[in-house]
Amino acid sequence: MTTELGEGRVLYNVDGNVARITINRPERRNAMDTMTTGALIEAFVEAESDPDVWCVVLTGSGDKAFCAGGDLKEMDDTAKSGRQIPVPMMGPMRNLFEVMLETYKPVIAAINGHAIAGGCELALASDIRIARAGSMFGLTEARRGMGANLGSILLPRLIPRGLAFELLYTAETIPVERAQELGLINHVVSGGEFETAVDELVSRIVQNSPVTLRRYKEMATKSWGLPVTTALRLNVGPNPYLSEDRVEGVRAFLEKRDPVWKNR
Repeated sequence: MTTELGEGRVLYNVDGNVARITINRPERRNAMDTMTTGALIEAFVEAESDPDVWCVVLTGSGDKAFCAGGDLKEMDDTAKSGRQIPVPMMGPMRNLFEVMLETYKPVIAAINGHAIAGGCELALASDIRIARAGSMFGLTEARRGMGANLGSILLPRLIPRGLAFELLYTAETIPVERAQELGLINHVVSGGEFETAVDELVSRIVQNSPVTLRRYKEMATKSWGLPVTTALRLNVGPNPYLSEDRVEGVRAFLEKRDPVWKNR
């Protein structure tokens, strides 16, 4: 069953241990207004807390845009009214990108169209990025006097700093094919094969132990930037070595059958 969040701006559906979160504003190129952002936070919090969800897929409605970033019309209307737009990491609402990074399950960005500005940051905050061929990718905030708060932190960690700064400083968009060459996109797939490719990737992930998947995500997130000797001593997330899934995984291999995971 599909749940509508934020008055239908975000669709949330769980099927076969996979939560699918869809930004549903195709008429606005899936731009994120305040209500959409709140609904996305709600969806990711729900996915994180649901033990039946082992993987999350984020995408947009239609085929024009994955997400065009923040809703500039709403921002302009807010400024005209004399009010301040939301500021990253401030105010009563959790930061969307922080929530995504703290969703300790694989998060796949299914980039069905252009991923621009905040939409690009949504993709960067995901773990794996698969894109429809012909889409554009980039952080255009410098053209609008915005900050790309997450992008300015993550991009120089994901690709060489000089390349990251060039993309940030010029605010240029690049084809996803070029983004793949830089290592920012895992797969670029033609339009007719895109949805099938996403499903196949997700299927290859959820056939594995959800305990291990969660451990990988939490360890990789919390150890980022730490010295290796320090990171090796972290013990965050579920411990697969002590889990029922580890017992089942070994036994299933020896019995030459598929494992039946219990997520514990």
